[in-house]
Amino acid sequence: MIKLKGSYFLTVFLLGVLFPVFLGAAELPTYQKYIGPIKPGIVITKENFDTYLPELQKLLPISRLKWRSMGLKEGLVTMPVVATTYPRVTKGYWEATRKYAGTARIGAGNQLYDWVAGIPFPEPKNALEISWNCYPMIARTLAHEDWSFDGWFGLFQGTKYEKHFVWNNFNRKYRGRTDIPPLGNMPDFTERGISQKEAILILEPNEVKGFIQLRIRYWDINKADESYAYIPALRRVRRLTGADLTDPLLGSDLVPDDFEVWRQKLDHRMKLRVLEHRDFLVPRTSVGKEERPVYDYKKQGPCLQLEWEIRPMWVLEIMMNDPNYAYSKRILYIDAVPFDQGGSYLLYWGEGYDQKGRLWKANGVGSPAVNKEGFRGFFNWEVMNYQTNHYTVTDGDNDYMKGREHFDKTFPLKEEDVFSIKGLLKRAR
Repeated sequence: MIKLKGSYFLTVFLLGVLFPVFLGAAELPTYQKYIGPIKPGIVITKENFDTYLPELQKLLPISRLKWRSMGLKEGLVTMPVVATTYPRVTKGYWEATRKYAGTARIGAGNQLYDWVAGIPFPEPKNALEISWNCYPMIARTLAHEDWSFDGWFGLFQGTKYEKHFVWNNFNRKYRGRTDIPPLGNMPDFTERGISQKEAILILEPNEVKGFIQLRIRYWDINKADESYAYIPALRRVRRLTGADLTDPLLGSDLVPDDFEVWRQKLDHRMKLRVLEHRDFLVPRTSVGKEERPVYDYKKQGPCLQLEWEIRPMWVLEIMMNDPNYAYSKRILYIDAVPFDQGGSYLLYWGEGYDQKGRLWKANGVGSPAVNKEGFRGFFNWEVMNYQTNHYTVTDGDNDYMKGREHFDKTFPLKEEDVFSIKGLLKRAR
C-alpha cells in the first residue's frame, strides 16, 4: 500500500513537472509541399486572376491576398512566378551560426540562454526555437548590426494617395555582432544589458519635422524597454509607455511594435505554437540596385511590379495572454528553408488580431511599396488595416546599397549622433 502511494505521487509529480515541457517541445508539423498549376513561368494577370484565385487562396495568407488582389484586379501589376532563389546570410553570420550551433537553450519564462552569435537554433525543434531564430534583437538578414535607412512612407485609402512622410531610421545591435566592427558584445550590453537601440527622425512634412523616437531594448525579457519621443509642437521629450508602442505613428497604420514585421518584446506570458509548415508564394527579396524594376507611379499607384517565388514557411502563432495589449495574437510567416540550403528565418509577413479575435493589422517586408518619385530601394513593406482598407506603404534606401566608400564613411554608426535625442535634434535642424 505504501509503495502504491509512493508510485502514485511520483507519477503525479512527473506529469505536473514534465507535461508543460512536453507541450513546449511538441513536434513541428510535417512539411506540406505545394503541387499545383502555379509554377515558375506562370504570369498571373488581371485577365486570368479569377482562374488562379483558388490556387492563390492556398498560397497566400488572407491579408496578402487582399493586398495583391487590389493591384491585380485594377491591372496595375502582374504576378510573374520565377524559380526560387536561396541567397545565404552574411559570411560572419553564417560562420557564427555554424560555430555556436547547439550551445543556445531556452529556459524558464521563454528566456534564451547561452546564445553567443548567429542563428540560435539552425535546426529548430519547436515553436520557441523558431521564434528566437527570427527575434528582432538577434541580427537578421535585412537589418544587421548597424542599420541606416532613408525612408518614405505614404498613406493610401485603397490605391488612392493621401499624404506621406520622409524619415531616417537607425538601428544598432549590441550583442552577438558578426559583420560590422566592433564584433562580439559591446559595453552597453556587457555593462547594462542593452541589446538594441533604434531611432526614428521625421524630416517631412514641416508640421511634424523634427519628431524623434528613441527606443532602448534590454536583453532580459523581464526588464521593460525604455522609449522616448521628442514632440516638436511641445518642444518637450516625453517617456513612452508600453501601450504607446502600439499607437499609430503620426496617424499612419504603422506602429513601432510592428517594425520589421515583429518588433514586440517576447515575454513569459506568451504561448507559441507552429500551425503549419508549407509552401507559400512570396515576393523575391534579392533585388539589388542593378535589378530594380521599372516603375511608373501614374500607372501603378502604390503597387510595385515584383517577381514571386514558392518557398516553404513556418506559420507561427503567438498568443499574448495580455488583455491590455493591442493584439490578442500574432500570426508570423517565417522562412523555413533549411539553414544549410540558404535559409535565414527571415520574417516575411505578420498579422495582428484585436482583442475580439478579428484580423486587424497585417504587414510584411518585400511587399510592393513605392513612392511618387519611383522605386528608391530594395527594402520595402506595407502595413494594412484590414478592417478599413487603409494602407501605409514604406520604401527607401539603406546605406548597405550605396557603395563601399559610402559604407565605410557611415559605419559603424556614431552613438552620440543617432542614438541620443541631442544628436538627432542636431540632424533635424
